[in-house]
Amino acid sequence: SRGLLLKDAAAAPSKARLMAVKQEIDSSKPGETERETKIREMAARIRAEARAKAGLTPQEVQEKDEEEEPASAAAPTPSRKAPQAGLATSGNKRKAPEPPAAAADPEKEDEDSKKLEALLPVLEQKVASAEDEADKVSIIAAPLAMEATEGLRSLQTGAIRETEKAVKAALQVIAVAKREAEKHLAASETFAPVVRDSARDEIQRLMTRIDVAMSKVEEHKNARRDHEQALAAEKLFGELSSRLSSVEIDCEKAAMMSEPLAKVLNTEPDAISAAEIRESREALRIALATLAPTSRLISGKLAGLKGPMRKKMQELQDRAEASQALVDKAQQTVEEAQSRAAAGPILKQAADRIEKVEETLQEMRETEAPFLMGIEVMPADESGEVLQKMDKSAALAQATLADAHKFISLKLVEVGRLAEGAANAAKRELEKGKQQVEAGLARVRAFQEDTVKRKRQNLVVLVKEKIEEAEAAVLRMKEAGADLPILDAGSLDEALERALATELEAQNAVTAARRELQQRQQELRPHEGTSPDALKNNSELLRTKVRVQYMEAELNKFRKAAKGFEERIKVGKSLTITSLLLQEAEGEVERLSEAAVSWPEGERPPDDAQSTIVSVQQKLTMTTTQVEMKLQTAQGLELKELRGLFGRLQKAQSKLDAVKESARTRSKTVSGQFVRAASEAIRKAESKVATVSAEAAKRELTAERLEELTKEARSGLALVVAASQILAKEQGPSLALESKVEFARLQLRCKALERRGKAAADKVSTRFEAVASEAQHAALDALRLSARQEGDRFDVDSLFNQLSGGAAEVSEEQFCDFVAQTEPPMPTDRARVAYRRIAPHGLPLRTFVAALASFLRVAREVALTEDFEGKSVGKLRKLAVGEVVEAIGNPKEDESLGLSRLRVRLLRDGAVGWATARSKAGAVYLERAPKPYLWCAQASSLREMMEDASRVTAQLIPGDVVELMEGPHEERLGSDQRVRGAAVFEEAVGWLQVSGRNGGVLAEIKENVYKCGEAIAMTDVADFSSCTMVRRIEAGEALELLQEEEVAPSEGGSRRKFRACQDGREGWVTVQGSQGKVYVRPASRHYICSQATPVHMGLGADAPVVRVLMPGEAFAAFEEPKEVSGGESFKRYKVRSTKDGAEGWMTSGLQNEIQPWTTTYKVLRSSPLTTAFAANEAAEPVEVVRLIEPGEFVEVAEQPSEDHSTGQLRVRCIALRDQVAGWATVREAAGAGSVVLLQPAAPEEARAAAASGDIAPTTPIAGGGAAPSTPPAGGKATKRPWEVKEELDEDAQRWKGQKGKGKGKGMDKGKGKAKGKGKW
Repeated sequence: SRGLLLKDAAAAPSKARLMAVKQEIDSSKPGETERETKIREMAARIRAEARAKAGLTPQEVQEKDEEEEPASAAAPTPSRKAPQAGLATSGNKRKAPEPPAAAADPEKEDEDSKKLEALLPVLEQKVASAEDEADKVSIIAAPLAMEATEGLRSLQTGAIRETEKAVKAALQVIAVAKREAEKHLAASETFAPVVRDSARDEIQRLMTRIDVAMSKVEEHKNARRDHEQALAAEKLFGELSSRLSSVEIDCEKAAMMSEPLAKVLNTEPDAISAAEIRESREALRIALATLAPTSRLISGKLAGLKGPMRKKMQELQDRAEASQALVDKAQQTVEEAQSRAAAGPILKQAADRIEKVEETLQEMRETEAPFLMGIEVMPADESGEVLQKMDKSAALAQATLADAHKFISLKLVEVGRLAEGAANAAKRELEKGKQQVEAGLARVRAFQEDTVKRKRQNLVVLVKEKIEEAEAAVLRMKEAGADLPILDAGSLDEALERALATELEAQNAVTAARRELQQRQQELRPHEGTSPDALKNNSELLRTKVRVQYMEAELNKFRKAAKGFEERIKVGKSLTITSLLLQEAEGEVERLSEAAVSWPEGERPPDDAQSTIVSVQQKLTMTTTQVEMKLQTAQGLELKELRGLFGRLQKAQSKLDAVKESARTRSKTVSGQFVRAASEAIRKAESKVATVSAEAAKRELTAERLEELTKEARSGLALVVAASQILAKEQGPSLALESKVEFARLQLRCKALERRGKAAADKVSTRFEAVASEAQHAALDALRLSARQEGDRFDVDSLFNQLSGGAAEVSEEQFCDFVAQTEPPMPTDRARVAYRRIAPHGLPLRTFVAALASFLRVAREVALTEDFEGKSVGKLRKLAVGEVVEAIGNPKEDESLGLSRLRVRLLRDGAVGWATARSKAGAVYLERAPKPYLWCAQASSLREMMEDASRVTAQLIPGDVVELMEGPHEERLGSDQRVRGAAVFEEAVGWLQVSGRNGGVLAEIKENVYKCGEAIAMTDVADFSSCTMVRRIEAGEALELLQEEEVAPSEGGSRRKFRACQDGREGWVTVQGSQGKVYVRPASRHYICSQATPVHMGLGADAPVVRVLMPGEAFAAFEEPKEVSGGESFKRYKVRSTKDGAEGWMTSGLQNEIQPWTTTYKVLRSSPLTTAFAANEAAEPVEVVRLIEPGEFVEVAEQPSEDHSTGQLRVRCIALRDQVAGWATVREAAGAGSVVLLQPAAPEEARAAAASGDIAPTTPIAGGGAAPSTPPAGGKATKRPWEVKEELDEDAQRWKGQKGKGKGKGMDKGKGKAKGKGKW
């Protein structure tokens, strides 16, 4: 039953709606007008709404309506115009009022509804009256709407008067109706809400009708004025019509000119011509200039017109508007064309920007390529570089896109100002570009997001790498510390040190990993909405933190263990050091004990054993001291260990004492043996020295005996040296105490014996040297005398053939036989000595010729003359001190002057003349000198002529010795010349370069240079009346005189033409004024620069430049020009090879390839000193005397010779350190890789060696001044004519003035090198 009730309640509203529709469809009653029906329906609706608000049911509402129906029928019937009002009212649908907030009073609603029904017909009647009056005014004013003509003038005038009256009456009726409506509208405000709303709507509709009527009346209110305006407009119409026709023509012209543009716009927008646009715009400007005022005039006249005239004027306005539309269309076309033309560059620029954007995006995408190769994990450093490139490319792309976006946005605004068609097309294109740019920005953002992701991944890889490095270091640390517990105390310290080093390395690695993790932690922190990859990276980060904490825990664990080991080492360190010392000493004592057993009987213990005993004793003493000091404070285990160490010390000391006793006994025995041996050596030496001294005291001794005594003296000195060496060898700490006194006595005897031996050797050497030199000179004099022919010529070949009997060499017997037949005859013993002095290796033709040569050195300045008399007319030049000459004749005595003169040839330049050898008073001008030789320090070429372009005849290699025949000829390479002075104008003092290296002249001395003493003018002409000043000549300025003659002006004085050296300007200058004052004077020794010339601070080649004089500037010289010091120079020598006799020219440059040869050689590399010339062991055994060491000096007996069996360059020499004689190798086998072992010592090196005592030969070297000799294995010399010169006594002069150890006085008060009287 409850469900049925709910169903009926839901169906009730639908039934009510059907009843309402039915009533609305069939609501009219018979005999009722439409207006009445509408009013009745409205009243019923009002009542229904009011009852609905009151909450009445539909049945109650229907009953209430039936009760009120008779009352509504009795209501007054509206007038005949009511239906019209009702129609007007029913035409507007009234909105249903909103339900009130609270229920209304039904009785008041009914009462107010009845009042509204009563007042509406009355108000409707008044509104209808007002509308009738308005229609009446329209009817009366109808004639005024006709066209004003003469026939209608009176009718229209009457219509004006009637219209004015009707308007006045209608206004009164309308005002009454309006006041009544407003009054009822105000009264309706007191009605019930539903009735009030209905009343308000109805009254408002009626007031709207009143307003419409009022507007009709207002239209004719000014009928008279409107008629007068129509008459005036009729008169103006014709003028406006003609004017408009002209305007229409202009507009049509503009439209025609714009038609081609319209066609082009539709077909080819890019082919729009700017000229056509300008012409069309000009036509439009003319049309608009006439159309606008005409349209304004027509519109102004149309504003107040009515009736037919208004229509005619409206037609003109329509024509004007048509022209305006035509012009507007043309203007639109022109603007469209212009806009299209303007939009083209904008679109092109936008397209270029977009293209650039695409290129930038493509480059950005290319930077990502390494990550797109399929490599899942890249190395961190490579990934970092790629990410950096990606960041830069993304930033560049973003900047490019932003720039393009900004450009397109600005151009969109700019395009908006163009014509609509072009603007729309351009906007579409720009919008597409903008969308493309925005899409690019989105791609860049996506690219940046990918880059950020990859950065995070790279950071994770970086952190992982650091962590892995740290883990590897921690693993090494653990491995290093794993063996520490099982090591002994000896190796624990070192192992712990290595472990601590690995711990430090691990600590640094872990710290670096921790720092890297902290730095990257903020960057790797996940953000909101992050991807799963970021969360994964974060989880990796957390695991990395755990790994770092684990490594730090391992480090702490290792530190604790290491600290325990350090404490353990520290506790036992003191005992360990002591134990090590004791252990080392014990080992050495054991080794000494074992070695002492094997020491040979009767010999002193080895030197290293003695030093070892001392060292071990020191160690034991030091260890004992340490143990005793520690025993004073030691306790517990340390005390026990120290006592054990002390016991071991006592055992080691006892063993060492036994070894020391054995060594002491052996040393005492050996010292006695050496004392006896030294005594015997000294005795033998004393016997030998005594024998030599006794023989030397004899007055009559042959030359051969003197030579034998010299050798015996040398052997005696050798015995003294051997005894001294024995004493020096045994002297030292190993000498037994009992033998030291005896050794001191033997040393005194040895020193005394050495003095006696040296004195005897000097005496014998002096006597032998005198005899040998005398014999040598006598033999050479005899040979020269025999070889001399007429005209001071020598026939060496004939003499050599005579002596040798046609053989290659002159034998000793042949030589002795020859000198025995000379006057005075020479004894055989002296002849043999002379032969050995002249030719120690035999006397071939080349040696024979060289032996007869004679050289002298200039001791004092002396003149070289052409003739013997020495007249000043024939004077060639002066000979400088030290210059070497060659004698080419016998000395001649000038009895008138008391001079001994000699014909000589100068080696320096080959000049031949006469020179004074000595004066009557004993002054020596020319003294004997050895033959000059040179040696090759570097490889050099021997040329046929002096010029460098001449043919090369031979190649000399380092170590070769050549005979000087002529030279040196010194030449300079491009030597500059400078002169000291000052620049004339600026007073810059220095050295002016007057010529260059190539001989070019930079400045020339001029005699026509003048100097200005006081400032004066330079004029263009000489005449004062017509001249113009060229410039002012300052005081001190230099002027160059020109060729023009002197001019004497009428005012007085003199003038000449000059060129200013400062700037080269020419003009006339007053030399002397009219009062006699001199302004310009000649300047002597002045140079004029022909080109830019430097002024140097000094004469040296590296002197800085003070200033540069320009061409024409003058320079006052203080002195003559000088050559620049430090310039490049070279020397040329004419030489003869000592190996094969080849002659030619050699050049020595900056590297001193050719140097003077001396008989003192310096050892550069170790070389054996042998007894024989040959060094080929395959040919014969080689006996080595000893090795000469680098830094030693040797004295050679002759020039080096080549050993043809080995190719070595060999020389006979004496080692100056110990006087050992023999043959030494100067140079290895000749060739590109030959090595020089000995080279001639420089003069300063020879002097230093002599001062230090290295050079002290005791026996003269035979043939010291002879020519180079050929050893027995040498080849046969080629016969050719030789020019032989006389040789003077060169041995005495060779050693003159040189220092040595000998005490005897030498010749010419010079000290010799050897222990003789001045010979060495």
